[in-house]
Amino acid sequence: MAFLSLNDTEIADKLKDGQITICVIGIGRIGLPTALVFAQAGAKVIGADISDIIVENINNGITHIDEPGIEEFLKNAVSSGNFRASTDLQASITEADVIIICVPTPVDINKNPDYSALMAVCRDLVKGLKKGSLIIIESTIAPGVVEEIIVSFIEENTNFTIGKDLGIVSCPERADPGKIFECLKTVPRIVGGIDERSNNLAGALYKAAMGVKIVKVSNPRTANAVKLTENIFRDVNIALINELAILYEKIGINIIETIGAATTKWNFVPHYPGPGVGGPCLPANPYYLIQVANRVGYIPYLVRLAREINDRMPDKIVHLILEALNGIGKPIKGSKVAILGITYKSGVKDVQYTPAERIIDTLKNLDTQITCYDPLFKNEIVFGLPIEESVEVAIQDADAIVFCTAHEEFKQLNLENLSKLASLPAVIVDTRNIFNLNKAKNAGFAYRGLGVPVS
Repeated sequence: MAFLSLNDTEIADKLKDGQITICVIGIGRIGLPTALVFAQAGAKVIGADISDIIVENINNGITHIDEPGIEEFLKNAVSSGNFRASTDLQASITEADVIIICVPTPVDINKNPDYSALMAVCRDLVKGLKKGSLIIIESTIAPGVVEEIIVSFIEENTNFTIGKDLGIVSCPERADPGKIFECLKTVPRIVGGIDERSNNLAGALYKAAMGVKIVKVSNPRTANAVKLTENIFRDVNIALINELAILYEKIGINIIETIGAATTKWNFVPHYPGPGVGGPCLPANPYYLIQVANRVGYIPYLVRLAREINDRMPDKIVHLILEALNGIGKPIKGSKVAILGITYKSGVKDVQYTPAERIIDTLKNLDTQITCYDPLFKNEIVFGLPIEESVEVAIQDADAIVFCTAHEEFKQLNLENLSKLASLPAVIVDTRNIFNLNKAKNAGFAYRGLGVPVS
């Protein structure tokens, strides 16, 4: 089927009847749920990936993604015949009417965007594309990458003209790990096409499959700017709160109490301090825009400074640990430090750019004894350390207990029971402000919270 020959009113019926074939390239945390939602809506979906193991497991109904509800989605999609996985990217592209690209676009060691996976897909695209196909870029990229790199590459390596023979749009993913299926069905999609036809058809496709509001913008570069703006907004505001937390702690003000009171004004958007910013998006996305700014001769000072502040937060936490141990007369060297929570976000089994890794590495260099516990990684090896099977095992004889992630399990802990296991005097360093200062003191702990004045 030449997808571009359809009009937007035909798409819902053809999708429901299984007449539209979609190839989703990159079946990771975002790509696989996206593929499964389209399969649920009736499309014939091919999940293309370079990993033989991932493809084999998925075709056997086994998922490598830790996401609520994904096992049931995968089972239903495979059993219905609407979904299969393949490592043959070129053949999958040729078979598809719509190609959705969901490959990772991280930053490298020098903080430059790494588009190598995206360009590898483009090399397969030009070998397998058929006239009338629609290409959708969900991967996060800098404004201008579609127009200046992808379109140029396709047109230079095929006989097709984008906007005439092929359509292309940016529709950046906006899902929240841990709630991806919910987000896919509720969060409006930003669609920015190279031309009006691409825009309308892509919008109709997402509307038919997911039932969400479609927000059409002028072009791909604007759609990509929306995604970066959303994440940079969060990164900058988290940096602001982290900076205020450090300052307020020094002048005797509790940051959490302050934020709570500030939320009573209609135009205040609450953000909370923490040990740093992790995950695949926030630590990386600002650098996409910084690179573009450098290219056009502009310096985004605030964006750069926010990144520096958040990147320094793990060092601030190590300093808190040092101060806390000194306060009870224990040296950092040789002390046992229990790290509770290693994921970048509560309830999500993901350690990409997690601040806990930097904290652990620094503590290793200070010759501390480190134990770790995270309910999502029990009995696994992460960062070269065994993750204990329980909180109790991790904190046995600990001199310091450091909460790096606010998992729900931690919020239910009884501090008095923990104090019986720790090596008193012991400290709690609470980077997420899970506990109350007075409750920790009553349980026998010295307490240091991020943005909480020293008692």
